[in-house]
Amino acid sequence: MTNTTNNEVMVNTQTGEIVEAKKVIRENENYIVVQDANGKFARKAKFKEYSSFKPKDREEKIWLLQVMEGDEDSGFGLKDHVGSEIVVQNIITRTYDRINEDNGETEYGVLTYLITPEKKVFVTSSKTVYFSITRIMDLFGTPDSDDWVNIKIKVGKEKGQQGDIIKIKMIG
Repeated sequence: MTNTTNNEVMVNTQTGEIVEAKKVIRENENYIVVQDANGKFARKAKFKEYSSFKPKDREEKIWLLQVMEGDEDSGFGLKDHVGSEIVVQNIITRTYDRINEDNGETEYGVLTYLITPEKKVFVTSSKTVYFSITRIMDLFGTPDSDDWVNIKIKVGKEKGQQGDIIKIKMIG
């Protein structure tokens, strides 16, 4: 069984049956609101790619590639550092998509990389962290701007409907 998408309608190519129909209700720069065939609404966030880290030589490019490919020696999961205070010099956000194996729907997400002056990298897929860091950059500028001063954050967590939610708080 294969499904093809025609605008917002997903159709099973073998039976012709509509598997899922979603209608876009409204959209802006940050969100899209859709309505499914049962009349339920959902708001889906749009994520943006960003990188303040600009490799200066081949060695830094190799290091960055290892970070992006998830090399075990190049990064730390932010969820493993709850309670830690981290000084952030550079920020990278990378979007991704994946297929939900239960319903075949495409899900969109974002990885946020927080890089210290010592090039320690903390990585998370937490959307809460992504939106917090975006708000921080809206207020204090981006790490690649002339007026940037490294920020200090504290890593926290709170209970959510589907498990723990990793979050950050700017403390300096």
